[in-house]
Amino acid sequence: SQCHTRSAEKLLKLFRRNGGVYIKIGQSIGSMVYIVPLEYTEKMKELQDKCPPTPLGDVEGLFLQDLGVSIPDVFSSFEPEPLGVASLAQVHKAVLKPQTRYNPSQEPKTVAVKIQHPYLKQHAQYDIETCTSLVRTIKRFFPDFKFAWIATELELSLPNELDFIQEANNARKITQLTRHLDQIHIPTVFHASERIIIMEYIDGVRIDDHKYMKENKINVNAISAALGRMYMEMMFDHGFVHCDPHPGNLMVRQKPDNRRWYQFLQPKKNFEIILLDHGLYRQLKPEFQLDYAHLWDSIINGNEPKILKYSNKLFSYSKASKHKDIEHHRLTKTGGVSNIASVRSTNEINVVHRKAGTGSFLTAITDILAKLPRELLMLLRTHDILRSVDQALGVHQGREHILFSVVMIGKFTTESIYRNETQ
Repeated sequence: SQCHTRSAEKLLKLFRRNGGVYIKIGQSIGSMVYIVPLEYTEKMKELQDKCPPTPLGDVEGLFLQDLGVSIPDVFSSFEPEPLGVASLAQVHKAVLKPQTRYNPSQEPKTVAVKIQHPYLKQHAQYDIETCTSLVRTIKRFFPDFKFAWIATELELSLPNELDFIQEANNARKITQLTRHLDQIHIPTVFHASERIIIMEYIDGVRIDDHKYMKENKINVNAISAALGRMYMEMMFDHGFVHCDPHPGNLMVRQKPDNRRWYQFLQPKKNFEIILLDHGLYRQLKPEFQLDYAHLWDSIINGNEPKILKYSNKLFSYSKASKHKDIEHHRLTKTGGVSNIASVRSTNEINVVHRKAGTGSFLTAITDILAKLPRELLMLLRTHDILRSVDQALGVHQGREHILFSVVMIGKFTTESIYRNETQ
């Protein structure tokens, strides 16, 4: 409606004017499809790629404050125009001088330098407290307001995202955990302070660059499979999950096909996925991870009593919910595994769309989200982002892709459950 459009435009201007934390909130709203009106989600998507950059003079000042050196002291060249600008930081391409603290080798090294917006950290806590207070005030006057969890999640996750030393540690940990995956690459971190990371520069493209994929004969279904496998391992094997895999944090570069001679029937392995931005991770507790595996196993097997059992168990990890408060909603009739691995009929899609457009459905969804444990909320959000990446890749969402996804999830959940039972 015109009212929603005007309100969304005003909100967008507010977020842009205040920057930093407010842009982060706007990006969260932009990903809440089916929960808030379309006018808001479409307008907030502009914040994904159009964040204001920090001027070079302020970047220079940050180097002096945090590292005690100037940019020319460290780099033989430093591109003034950032490669990309996000809500919390921007990235510049540069060349490290050899035989320095940051590059002990004999040769210059091309790097990517991630720099936090200088004034963000000193204002972030006040901005978070302001947002939290506003949400609590709205909740007091409007008890049915169900979006307080957005402020709570921001309050918990933002301090970690602002600590670049922690981000560097996350990058090093996930590098070790994925070192056996030959189609995944994590940029090497050379140095990190609280607001500056110097890392390996990767010459690649965004994962949704269709022209590059076509020119280099890269199979988008193979990309989807490699990305999916990595995330299944994160969720069900390691319990250490990168929770922000949007297309801006995923790059692809061509590399020689490394299939074995007996793998000639498999898709070409002529690409590498580069995973960026390691500020937002969740470390899952073993018991939570096992219950999550049981839930997916129950869904795949169409076992409704176990679906209810493990849904209740997962809800029990949240302080905001009690078993008696949980309601179960069904959009369409459920069946066994053949139903899950099937393409939805036109009638089923129409039923889902009709029910999803009702106020009662939206109320139910927001009520559930408010009661979800934070870990489960982040995992569901991550699954949703991965689905959007598949759409951006142009992966055909037919029976073959759905069946492959079900088989992959089934494999990892079964292994996780078996591993726990034999320990």
